[in-house]
Amino acid sequence: MAEIKLLSNETIDKIAAGEVVEKPVNVVKELLENSLDAGATRIVCEIKNGGIDLIRVTDNGKGIASDDCTNAFLRHATSKIHEIEDLNDLNTLGFRGEALSSIAAVSKTELITKTRDSLLGKKININGGVLMEDSDVGAPSGTTIIIRQLFYNTPARKKFLKSAAAEAATIQDIVEKIVLSNPDVAISLIINNKIKVDSPGNGKKEDAIYSVFGKDVYKALLPLDYESEGIHITGFICKPEFNYQSRNGEIYFVNGRYIRSKTIQTGIEEGFSGFLMQHRFPFCILNINIDQENVDVNVHPRKMEVRFSDDELIKKHIKYSIIETLSKTELIPEVSVDLNLKTETDSFDFKVNTDALSDVAFDRSFYEVKDEDVTFPEHDVSLDTKIDSVNEKKVQPFEINRVAEKEIIFNKELSELKPVDESLFDKKLITDEPLKRYRIIGQVFNTYWLITLDDDLYIVDQHAAHEKVNYEKFLRRFKEDSFYGQTLLSPVILNLSPIEKEALSVNYDLFTRFGFELEEFGDSSFALRSVPGDMFEMDYSELFHDILNELSDKGSSEVPEVFLDKLATKACKASVKGGMSISFGEMEELMNEMMKLDNPYNCPHGRPTFIKITKNELEHKFKRIV
Repeated sequence: MAEIKLLSNETIDKIAAGEVVEKPVNVVKELLENSLDAGATRIVCEIKNGGIDLIRVTDNGKGIASDDCTNAFLRHATSKIHEIEDLNDLNTLGFRGEALSSIAAVSKTELITKTRDSLLGKKININGGVLMEDSDVGAPSGTTIIIRQLFYNTPARKKFLKSAAAEAATIQDIVEKIVLSNPDVAISLIINNKIKVDSPGNGKKEDAIYSVFGKDVYKALLPLDYESEGIHITGFICKPEFNYQSRNGEIYFVNGRYIRSKTIQTGIEEGFSGFLMQHRFPFCILNINIDQENVDVNVHPRKMEVRFSDDELIKKHIKYSIIETLSKTELIPEVSVDLNLKTETDSFDFKVNTDALSDVAFDRSFYEVKDEDVTFPEHDVSLDTKIDSVNEKKVQPFEINRVAEKEIIFNKELSELKPVDESLFDKKLITDEPLKRYRIIGQVFNTYWLITLDDDLYIVDQHAAHEKVNYEKFLRRFKEDSFYGQTLLSPVILNLSPIEKEALSVNYDLFTRFGFELEEFGDSSFALRSVPGDMFEMDYSELFHDILNELSDKGSSEVPEVFLDKLATKACKASVKGGMSISFGEMEELMNEMMKLDNPYNCPHGRPTFIKITKNELEHKFKRIV
């Protein structure tokens, strides 16, 4: 056996750096979080060459006392905790006491800082963990940290980095997340002398969202505020019509810290279940505040993961918060139309209700037109000045005039948009007395029904609408415990694994509610004697195992997703199809059923049941309004 030796401090520092600093984005995140913990209201971050050549973070926070500057770069040195008990009551973002030490071990690091009550600041230079300079210097209040030549002494790690553009994009992404969680802090990101992120820092969350995502997201925002059982969830979700192909739009913070969590992700997606099509994902920005004693943030070196004391409770309330918010607003997508007026006449099927005919223009085709993206202009910016000759005018990027100018720009841009407020929760079509509010005009292409209400034209997909009504009937039957079981002529023997058997034991009452009837048939086998009546023609053995496997993976659930999927399939098959002609009376009856639903806006597969075109939009297209 080889001789066991103690590692040198230099080697230990580089190993520790590997846990905390894998990429330039880890450095940026640690430095920005330290600036926020220092009470900064203005932060400027500049990077070059993807953060390899330069990372500079300047803030106007409280600064570091001169006597503490060298201690800040020692391993396990921190101002955030003093005893082990303090880990259970952390309100700061950075706390492990390894960040600055780890960063300095693999770069050429420079620190310039001054507290508000000091006459002189302090300048520290460290190369590869070795102190090179410790001197007094003139500086404004706050802290500037400059990281040069990251990984210059660990070339193996540098070899695994992506391109400079890819690393810069990752940095921009994390800076945007920090902007969203700190709307009261003005944060700028400069990449290769061009401003990429520039938030107003006026304390308005919706303005921070606008600065990052632009007009399309801003217009689709729905405010969310929910509190129950010690969990307070605030933020915004977007209307389901605004969705992504990936989970990149699911952004959430726990006690101000940006994290990734399977528990929260599941809660969000279950909340939007039924509002989105398969393989589409919602957009949301949620701030989840939980008692510190119920969440452990000290489980990951880079603090990107947390552990909850009760995952199911967190998931449940996130789901309910989204459902509650969506239920308060009418979710019928409003579309723009492009009228291709032609001299020739195109023939198409159209059934007219002459009793209800009004001044409505019928078009042959409707296309969705999205607003142009709003982006901020890129300004050439150079911060390449020698830090050792720094003075207040050069370092301080927080002039009052610049802040006021930016506030004027934001106010001008946002004044053109509808503000995010409670008026978004107004419902128009879905009312208590629908027959007195709307008129059915006719059917087109034997699939779509045209309905007018006040100054709006609604188009209804008859299959999606009927499918949703059927689905809700099946689901209501289950919730009211009126699901019935269909007895099998001969029982089916099911062999279960120990995990499946345990899941069945825990959720036996749930299977009884579905209409399954089982009895033990040996040590690990059960005889299936009855199955859900509404699903008798399906492969009920496969259905049983699918439900059991989902419960084994996710734990107990009110209604497993696989069961809902089967209900949706059943509802789809039982519904009127597109291309089928139905009478006005049948459509009226279907609309009455739709009005009674909590969510009449989407079929079980997430497709919209209604779309809306306003009279104002039509008059713009026909040039009645210019």
